[in-house]
Amino acid sequence: MATQADIGKWALSIGASEIGEILSISGFGTSNNLVDVTSFSSPAGRSEYIAGLADGSEVSLECNRVPADAGQTALIAAVRAGDTDTFTLVYDGTTTYTFDAVCMMEEIAPGLTEQNKLNFSLKISGDIVET
Repeated sequence: MATQADIGKWALSIGASEIGEILSISGFGTSNNLVDVTSFSSPAGRSEYIAGLADGSEVSLECNRVPADAGQTALIAAVRAGDTDTFTLVYDGTTTYTFDAVCMMEEIAPGLTEQNKLNFSLKISGDIVET
């Protein structure tokens, strides 16, 4: 059977501004914390657990640094203000993921023999809505 894997085009926006020239986006999603509920009533030799609160992942972005890019400029301003903003991630123009994230870090990586890069870190806060 042939693979069902695909390669597609992703676009990420902060508010209405698309973030230009993104080179990579780390994985994004949600994980549930684990709560140990083991008690004297638990089966002998066995621990028991339940799912705790869901926690959004931390997302890293790497971009070519484009000083005139409205999306990069908006994200730098959001980090410096300590904002939580709405982000929209679109895959191939067909699937959209919308989430709020705390804008945690911006870092310029100057290059002597490579392009200048800009790195960002976001922390997802709340649900990720897929449409």
